Amino acid sequence: MIKELKQVILIENKKFKAHGKFLITGEYAVLNNVPALAMPLKLNQYLEISYRNDQEITWKSHNSDGDLWYQLATNVKDLYSDTIHCSHPITSKLREVLNTALELTSNNSLRGFDAVMTLDFDRHSGMGTSSTLISLISQWLGCDPYQLQFKCFGGSGYDVACATADRALIYNYNDSKPLVEEVNFDPAIKDQIFFVYLNRKQDSRDSIAMFQQELLTDDLREELSNIPEGFISASKNLSKFNNIIERHEEIISSLIGLAPIKNQLFTDYKGAIKSLGGWGGDFIMATGGLAARDYFKNKGYGEILEWDEVAL
Repeated sequence: MIKELKQVILIENKKFKAHGKFLITGEYAVLNNVPALAMPLKLNQYLEISYRNDQEITWKSHNSDGDLWYQLATNVKDLYSDTIHCSHPITSKLREVLNTALELTSNNSLRGFDAVMTLDFDRHSGMGTSSTLISLISQWLGCDPYQLQFKCFGGSGYDVACATADRALIYNYNDSKPLVEEVNFDPAIKDQIFFVYLNRKQDSRDSIAMFQQELLTDDLREELSNIPEGFISASKNLSKFNNIIERHEEIISSLIGLAPIKNQLFTDYKGAIKSLGGWGGDFIMATGGLAARDYFKNKGYGEILEWDEVAL
């Protein structure tokens, strides 16, 4: 059945932005209502909508280097049809997200439009192209971003919270009724905290499957729940900060059956290393001075970001 489409007069072009993210604590456990510390980034994804006077639709998505990596040309009737078959997986997911957004909002009609998406970060970096897409479409069409996320992608939704946050936050999934508390997380030791891209993309769903929920005891749950505040309170003392990183890595390692990334790849590194998000890919957070950056560069990890380059 094809949705009834009304002619809506939409005059002004619209542009929206959504922040990328880093998950600092609580990976895996966040889906079990363990509070997690997360950072929205100053690196964004943008969506610009230009309305047309006909029923045609174009969609273009550009990577951070300007490369056009996805495009679509269709029309309102076909894109919003419930029966259309999309052989392209991205087109199929885009159609699902747009249809779901329309179902979640009273604005269930559109005319033709041109959509252009651009990025400040590489789409393979794990900083949140899916969550920012959800946020952008929810901003545009006026639906609840968490409902849209849970229906289309699943996950905890912490990344959707980051997409529109003004600063770091403590996020609780709360059985799909999110609780979000923005906090001040601007470490005095931030010149000794940096982020290294491992260039090993980790699939979120595969990553979540590693978590062994039955191993999350009440004691471990309480300890993990206190770690976000622990990171914040230790952000003036590098030694305490490192200790919290190491303890957090130990706990998550015990819950997913994987060795911490430091044990896997960087056993001789002097500072602390923490995975961000799914273990085994994307970015890590490391601590250390200028020489520490050279350690990673000498091992072939050339993309290193400083705190002030990414943190809001």
